[in-house]
Amino acid sequence: MILEGERVRLRPATADDLPAYTRWWTDPEFLYYMGPPGETFSALLSAQANQINFSLETKEGRLVGLLFLTRINAHDRHCELGVVAIGERDCRGQGLGTEMTRLALRFCFDELGMHQVHIRTAEFNERARRCYGRIFPHQQRHRQWAWQDGRFWDEVYFDITEEEFAALS
Repeated sequence: MILEGERVRLRPATADDLPAYTRWWTDPEFLYYMGPPGETFSALLSAQANQINFSLETKEGRLVGLLFLTRINAHDRHCELGVVAIGERDCRGQGLGTEMTRLALRFCFDELGMHQVHIRTAEFNERARRCYGRIFPHQQRHRQWAWQDGRFWDEVYFDITEEEFAALS
């Protein structure tokens, strides 16, 4: 399954993507916003029933990012965009994250039959908050959720329903 956008495509992530993922996580800026990889690498290597992992490529085939759909709940029809990132520095700030997020949402609603999709980020991740704020109509805060730079920051939680996404399209 390949999800085609105007400038990018989401395709299934594979073990062949690990060298790029590893390189991205050694980038201090990427690590600052994403935190340690935690279970990202193991999730890539061992399939989980409630997760779908995508890698983001440009139309020219250059691997530039990743997106993992997590906590897929078919019964209650909701899921989370758990990992969403542009790894290549020269591709950040160009709207590719917004396009990738819209592609993933279309897949969640049209193919997976989800009713609601949500995503979370730390308050200090302004780039992510701007991206998600363009798409997700609702947000709330979980106060003092993350410790970074000598202080606590809120977690910002965004969500959208299938009807709200259809109205955007």
